[in-house]
Amino acid sequence: MRVAVVYNRDSRNVINLFGMPNQEMIGLRTIKRLTDALRAGGHRVTAFEADKELISNLESFMPRVVAGERPGMVFNVSYGLQGQARYTHVPSILEMVGIPYVASGPLGHSLALDKVVTKMILRQNDIPTPEFAVLETPDVPVPSDLPYPMVVKPKNEAVSFGLAVVHDEDELRASAKVIFDRFSQPVLAEQYIEGREINVGLLGNAPPEAFPPVMLSFGDGPQIYTY
Repeated sequence: MRVAVVYNRDSRNVINLFGMPNQEMIGLRTIKRLTDALRAGGHRVTAFEADKELISNLESFMPRVVAGERPGMVFNVSYGLQGQARYTHVPSILEMVGIPYVASGPLGHSLALDKVVTKMILRQNDIPTPEFAVLETPDVPVPSDLPYPMVVKPKNEAVSFGLAVVHDEDELRASAKVIFDRFSQPVLAEQYIEGREINVGLLGNAPPEAFPPVMLSFGDGPQIYTY
């Protein structure tokens, strides 16, 4: 099978730089590990940057399905280049041009990237999530019943960008200002709950297969997953 690993690293190959820029990138070693593993499985593999040339690159590489031929596939590890819902860009393009892919679809990405929407969905499904407030401006009052310490983070970012644990209002205001200045978006402030950090990978959809849980160890530092 032809497999394209689609990623974002440092490309600015767009028509214009506009909106919220991506601050994440995939390491070259990670890309090489992915392509080497797929080649070891007998696949024909290449890697493409997820920029404005992606469709033409995929069209040149992928087989065209006319009468039941086996299609190619994308192994998607892209973050998108810019914009509020940048994680959705590559899955949306792939669905538009008809190329199967692995990892989440546009809807899953758009919901998960908005932390407040995610928390609302969790609550609607009776899954516990810490109490929280959204600071739309730097000086908006914080609810008096929201206890310290709190975790503050940008409302629409990933990989713990801008995250901080604060213990009083002065620390909260200072951390919130950093987020407003750097990310230009509202701040999510939520109750900090000491506990274990456990990651569980999922494979497939109907039904998904859960990998063994992986517990992260933070040593003597803050017991929270930071960038």
